[in-house]
Order: sequence, then C-alpha cells, then structure tokens
Amino acid sequence: MPSAMQLTSVPDRLTQLPFARPDLLLLDAVGQYGDLAEAARRAGLRPGAAERQLDRLDRATGLRLTLRGRHTARLTSAGSRMLVAGRRFFRQVDQAVQTDIYGRGTEALNAPKILNIASAEPLMEDLVEDAADSLGILLSVSHDAPHQVLQQLSGYRVDAAHTWSLDTLRHSVERTVRSYDVLDDPLWVTLPVGHPLAARETVSLADLQGENWVSEIGPNAEVLVTRVYQGAGLTPPARIQVTGASVARGMLRLGDAVGLGSPACPAVFAPSLVRRSVVERPRRTAGLLVDPAVVPHTLAQQLAALLTGRYLSRFAEHHGDMLRDPWWADWLRRQTAERDARADAAARSSETPPALPAESAQVDVEDLHLLRAVAEHGSINRAAAVLSISQSALTRRIHRLELRLGARLLLRSSRGTDLTGPTRQFLTRLAGFEAELYEAVLACWNMGAYAGPGADESGPHRVYRGLRAGTGRTRRGAEPGPGAARPAAAGRG
Repeated sequence: MPSAMQLTSVPDRLTQLPFARPDLLLLDAVGQYGDLAEAARRAGLRPGAAERQLDRLDRATGLRLTLRGRHTARLTSAGSRMLVAGRRFFRQVDQAVQTDIYGRGTEALNAPKILNIASAEPLMEDLVEDAADSLGILLSVSHDAPHQVLQQLSGYRVDAAHTWSLDTLRHSVERTVRSYDVLDDPLWVTLPVGHPLAARETVSLADLQGENWVSEIGPNAEVLVTRVYQGAGLTPPARIQVTGASVARGMLRLGDAVGLGSPACPAVFAPSLVRRSVVERPRRTAGLLVDPAVVPHTLAQQLAALLTGRYLSRFAEHHGDMLRDPWWADWLRRQTAERDARADAAARSSETPPALPAESAQVDVEDLHLLRAVAEHGSINRAAAVLSISQSALTRRIHRLELRLGARLLLRSSRGTDLTGPTRQFLTRLAGFEAELYEAVLACWNMGAYAGPGADESGPHRVYRGLRAGTGRTRRGAEPGPGAARPAAAGRG
C-alpha cells in the first residue's frame, strides 16, 4: 500500500494557498493601471466581480492588499510584496514542473512579462525603454541606497537588484541568487573647480586625507570612502559625512566636500566641479543579482549586457577627454570586449529555447490541492474521502490534468493507484515553495500590514514602465494610451 508523504505544515491562519493564478493576474492589473474598471477588464472580470475577488484575497491572507476608491484601486505595500511573492511561487512551480515532471534542464523557464527590480543607480531608469524594445520585458524600477536595495532582494520584495559592491556582490544577500558582473568600475574624485589639486590630471588619496569628504553607504553598510582608503593602506580621513546619494550630490555641487564616484555613471555635472583620476585606481564592481526561480539565465545575461552598454556609452559621451590617457582607453576596450562576449553568449543560449507547454497547461492551486491530498493520505481512496468526492471523480480529475500537461502523474496497477516518483519529487519541492510564500505573508502580518475596513495606507504605488500591457512594444517618445501608467523619473532625487 502506498505510504503517505509528510509535507510541511502551514500556519494555522493559512489552511491553503492564498493565491491562484487569476488572483495574481488581477493584482498585477491593479498595480499597472490604478483604475478598477481597467484592471477588471484586463483580468477578464466585471468591476463588481473584481472587487469581490479582491475582498476574498484580503480575507484569505488576513492582509489589506489593495486600497480602493469609487473608481480607483492601488496596491498597498503588503499587496506589492504579496504580488512579488506569489509571482515567485508560481514561477518556482512552473520550473519544478519542467525539471521534475518533464525532465528538462533548469533553464526551461519562460521570461517574466514584468520584472520588479531595485536599483542603486539612476542609470536603470534610462534602460526601461531599451529593455522593452530589445528584450520585450517590462521593468518596474524602484530606487534606493545600495544596502536597502539588497534588503529588498533579501526580503523577496523584488525579483532582481542592480547595485555595486567593493566585495563579491552575491555574498551580500541572505538567499539564493545568481550574480552577473556588469562593470569593473574605477572610481574618480570630484573636486571644486577652485581646489588646489584641480589642475592636476590625477590626484592621490594621500593628498586628500585632510579634506572634508562626503560618502554614501555601500551594500554591506560600509562607508565607501573609508573602505577605499583602507584598501589603499591609508588611514581614512577624519572628516567624512555619510549621507544618501541625493544629499551627497548637493554637497558636491555646493563645493562643501569632495567625493568618490564613477566615471561611467557620473553623480553630478556642474561647471563648478572637476573630475580627476585617482593614482591608486580604487574600483568597485557594478552587478546584477537575480532570483533564479523567476529570471531565466539568458534574460539576466541580456539585461546585464544592456546595462554595461549604457554605462560605457555614457562614459564615452561625457568623458572622451579621459581617453587620451592610455589607461582609460585600455579600460574602455577591455570592458567593451567583455560586454560583447556576454551579449554573444546570451544570443547563443537563446537561439534554441526549450519547448514549453501552453499557458493553459500550467499547474494551478486546485491541481496542487488534489495532488497534495493523494500524497498526504497515501491513496486515491483516502484522498477522495478527505476531499468529499468519489474515488472515480478524483481519478478523472487527475487524468484530465495528465492530459492537459501531457505527462503521467499516477501509477495504476493491481495494487491500486499512486503518484509517480517524479510527481512525488515535485510535491516535495513544492513544500519548500509554499513555506517561502507563507513566510512572506507572516512577514506582512508581523509588520502590521493588515488594516481594518476604511483604513488608509500611504505605501508606495508601484508604476510599471517600458511597455503598455496588451499593446506590444512602445515607440520611443510615444504617449501612453488611456489607462496606462505614465513614465515617471523615479529615483532622481
């Protein structure tokens, strides 16, 4: 007699998965459009039915996921976080179906339509149209300090992060991520035009120890200027004001301080400032971190290559004079060659994508519920009794699922009916995916994200940019259509 599987238990307040795929589709539409009627239309619902579905999701999770007016709807911070967590859950399910049920490689994963990404650089904002045009992906960009960007990725609030580090970037995140180098990024010094050292082509850190410095915080909460001086074997300056990037730019513009920055992503352009190479050649690494359960390897490669290309073109556009220095000319050649090699590798890996089942063949929550019941109770008979349906009805439903997926899920023999080995392996992995989803719900509970009826929340309203959903790729400079979110210059503080 087949034995029952011991699967991870769930919190008392969540007796089943809170989301199905149509629920995420509705939340996604709310996040994109902010208009209840348009969100309902995009989800294939009437406005009244959409409101009832959103109310049901609030009850199922114990969270206020949306705030709604008479005609408007927007995601709360809990809603945004649960959308990301739910999207990750189903991406993991799809990947597990490919690897466990179909036996394909781990890269048998379709690219997401929308990629939530946190960035420590305003450069990412310039990339949304390029990503839409060349990759056909919609970027939802939020900007923050480097250490907060990585906290968003660690907390499953975004699918990817673009930032820099003085160490190995991947080790800064307490979860499974895949890292992609974007740029070997030498740092320069920004000086007031009247500074005694401004006339030099290069300056030394040792000559600037007595200056008033401004510095941002790195991904591991280290102070950039302090770490650079320590790496050069020098005592850090006594006067360092640690602040956010926008305040640092203001101080540099006013001439109140000197600072380190990147020639490929300049912080400040002003006639009152000059930028000089540093003798010690301090450097950092700009990189892209992605959730491998959501972002396919090929897409991450292509996005990293786009970022590198934008960095290098900005450098060549604004700092052509630096290319007279053989060191900088060689740096640009090497970075360009590495970018081209990564782009070629991404192009080759995307030439023969694996054949995936149609969207109609995806496994949803009801399917998982049936399979889990069989796994937990060890037989079709006992599972059918728990589900309050007949044995033959349960067998037919699983058989229809097999036909839809084109894969065998049950073993039928004279001893009875049981799940196949690959199906059991899939369900074992599913328990881990569910645990992550429940942790996201619990984190929102612990943050007090639930609000009673009539409460308001001033959380961020995420806007998707780069594509108008349902209309294909945008034209550069095109005006958004009715109901579409207008681009905003986020993060340019």
